[in-house]
Amino acid sequence: MSYKYYPITGIKDGVGADGKIPVRRDFDEWSLSEDPTDKTQFILYLLALKRLQAVDPADRDSYFQIAGIHGYPYRPWDEPSTTQKEIGRKGYCVHANNLFPPWHRPYMLLYEQRLYEIMVNEIIPKYPAYKDEYLKAARTWRLPFWDWAKNPKIPKMARYKSIWITFGGEPQVEISNPLYQFRMPNDKKMRVYEVGSIVNFDGGDPFDYGECIATSRCPTKEDLANPKAWADGVVHDDQADKLMAEHSSVTDESYGSAAELVYRLLTYPMDYPHFATLARDETAMSVGASTSKATNDINLEFIHNNIHYWVGGNGGHMSQIPVATFDPTFWLHHCNIDRLFALWQALNPDKWFETDIQRFFDQKIVGSGTVITNKTPLRPFHKDTRGTDWTPDDARDWFQLGYTYPELPSRKEDPSKLLKMINETYGISRKEALMLAKDTTAVPGVEVIKNTDPTKEGVELYDYALSIKYSKFALGGSPFNIEVFLRPEKDTENTFRTEDFVTNVFNFSQPPENGDGVEVCSNCKDGQAQNIQATAYVPLTSYMIKMFKQQQIDSLEQPVVEKVLARMYWRIVSIGGNPIPEDQWKDTMNLDLSVSKTKMSYSANPELPSKFPDPEFIPNLGTSLSQPSIPAGVSGNNITVAKINKLSEEVSTGGSIVFKSPSMNLQKPTRDNGTGIALLYWDPSSKADPLDTENYDILMSMVIRNKRGVVQCNYKPAGKGYNVISEFSPSPWFSSNPQLRVDIKDSQFDIYVDGRKAYSYNREIKKNVTHVHYYTAPSRAEPVMAREITANTYRDTAGVS
Repeated sequence: MSYKYYPITGIKDGVGADGKIPVRRDFDEWSLSEDPTDKTQFILYLLALKRLQAVDPADRDSYFQIAGIHGYPYRPWDEPSTTQKEIGRKGYCVHANNLFPPWHRPYMLLYEQRLYEIMVNEIIPKYPAYKDEYLKAARTWRLPFWDWAKNPKIPKMARYKSIWITFGGEPQVEISNPLYQFRMPNDKKMRVYEVGSIVNFDGGDPFDYGECIATSRCPTKEDLANPKAWADGVVHDDQADKLMAEHSSVTDESYGSAAELVYRLLTYPMDYPHFATLARDETAMSVGASTSKATNDINLEFIHNNIHYWVGGNGGHMSQIPVATFDPTFWLHHCNIDRLFALWQALNPDKWFETDIQRFFDQKIVGSGTVITNKTPLRPFHKDTRGTDWTPDDARDWFQLGYTYPELPSRKEDPSKLLKMINETYGISRKEALMLAKDTTAVPGVEVIKNTDPTKEGVELYDYALSIKYSKFALGGSPFNIEVFLRPEKDTENTFRTEDFVTNVFNFSQPPENGDGVEVCSNCKDGQAQNIQATAYVPLTSYMIKMFKQQQIDSLEQPVVEKVLARMYWRIVSIGGNPIPEDQWKDTMNLDLSVSKTKMSYSANPELPSKFPDPEFIPNLGTSLSQPSIPAGVSGNNITVAKINKLSEEVSTGGSIVFKSPSMNLQKPTRDNGTGIALLYWDPSSKADPLDTENYDILMSMVIRNKRGVVQCNYKPAGKGYNVISEFSPSPWFSSNPQLRVDIKDSQFDIYVDGRKAYSYNREIKKNVTHVHYYTAPSRAEPVMAREITANTYRDTAGVS
């Protein structure tokens, strides 16, 4: 009998005659609803989850095995031909690249589908008198989400160890709450099923999760030292609430800091890679840093990481990658991550990705290659019983998967209505600014926009944010917190008082280790050698408004605010809260804290977007690494692969363009792929498609071919064909962090490689350079340079250093 794969199809039942798709509901709203159908669904959900958690952990379709896909017990799942040798100490979960959102989508779908199967096949048949009623309720049920941005507390119905239910005409009965914690069937230790230890990041004995019978949230030091408490699991939801409150931006609003982060994530313009993952390929000191937009420092993965730490605490399952999924709150949390993904997609329907690289990740990934694409298999998930793999493209449209979210009932939502929801639910800084505008006394630094039409009124003020960049593996993969404080005005020493705390960033990572929880130093060195960079973004405006309200400052004008922010200081602490001496991280952290500002214009009409120019970094605030001074006549540009990049300033005769990359793949490939940089001219009067390079004059293209060690040059007028290729061989070849310079002369382009003149190419089309196309041939190949490089333009070649 041939093996049958588990087909993850989504729930097909419940779709209305009019095509209406069932909705995944807000957990707090749904679980506390008095509506009879909602109450039935909630009890079915509890009973199904309780039954799923009781399935033999050796069973492929058990809660234990499904949770184990993420990490421990490091076993193949639904892949009969995959050997344990191939798995080794690898998990399937994906972080630190573009697959982070789409990989978790079929994972949530699998969990949702298993619960539904148990509802209709195992729970409801026990109550034949209520079969039709319960089936009707079950068919429109979908997995709930926890909106921790709107409700930054552990959900009420997940806080009780047991719950009383009345169901199926039977007397009221008390059941253990499967949302409170996961408990192993028959109280077997997790070690029986090969869950092991994880390094204690504070230097103590490893956390022995193999000894656990049940999961923990925010265990205390006393709990960790008590073998029985550790084995039985402890749940301190009040402590998790405290972490979410303490680590929020300081605001009087009922929502925590995650609300403002979500607001900016969904309203700031950004491409898919910057939305999806915190991983970046440049460091604060690299060529990419000087032109990196502050708005690109906010991302879905960074926001997600903090929730893991706040819920799990030091030693709790949620804060440890290999065991996070065993905590039932994981699924509520990640369902909300999927919701934010869907909201962003609805607002940005044309933004997606084709290629990315697999960066070093603390838990090695099963089957991970060096290049990923929108066709990469999302292992171990299958679409049918034959074993057809899911791909990112398969996961792109959530409507086709049988569910949607409250804000997205039709897939044809008016963007202005979505924006209204986002503004009113998550826009904390916007709310506070508009409230200041209503103050009868003028607030220095706040400009009220008056208009005879009330819908066009609003407010303007400077908005401030902290961008934090750091090396993910600075401490060998051990997670850590970056804590930021603000020193009181008259103090001269950094005292790290709780009342001076501003924010923190949690580095959600895991050091490579062996089965005994001992670090394998060679793996740690591999991660450090690749120097994976991460970014975080923390809004500061609410903090400044609070200081104004508390009369700690008398103005929100730029000089006053910037003087306050100059008193910021920071430290690195372990996951247990112990400060790490600077000499242990200074040389590896590549820490860059920088403050940006922009003039934010908020409309009183919530259906209108906020307006602001690109933020600019403020010199001499933070670590002062982000924005080295740029001389007059020089402009910086980020150049992204597979994209036509518009230069901030045109380059004409007598000027230069200097391209820099933080990395270069120097290995000779097996195929003759090419990495191209084309200098383009766009006619501003053109009505043609600006996304098609055919409509540009290609003044000169340079294609780097590693295999043959040549650079090929060509040109092409708009709408016409390419001309004869010229090529040259730089000697020596490009360095590991190359620089490619082009001087634009009257009749030629002079090309320099790493400071040495390598070639002169005839300038047949004498127009200004307005755009740069950075591409690969074939299009799905990985560029030999970094995916994001920089181009500094010079009005005068003499200004090139």
